[in-house]
Amino acid sequence: MKPPAIDYYIIATINEQEKHFKVVQLQTTEDVPCYACFIGETEIRQLRKETYGKWEKLWGNLDNNTIQFIGSQIMEKTTPP
Repeated sequence: MKPPAIDYYIIATINEQEKHFKVVQLQTTEDVPCYACFIGETEIRQLRKETYGKWEKLWGNLDNNTIQFIGSQIMEKTTPP
């Protein structure tokens, strides 16, 4: 059984500006969760947590600290209490 679709909002600071992102979990052929981040209707980046525990961008322009912050926000939303 596949997990339910994940679709929620997070807030992150990018270039010293607060941004509101819609995060959507994508289906992948490798069964590794990948997350698309949108501002409005525009997809601006994709992230996933690698097997070694670090969040990586698949594409998009972000510094590592921002990637890790967004990844931690995703984990807060996706990890059961």
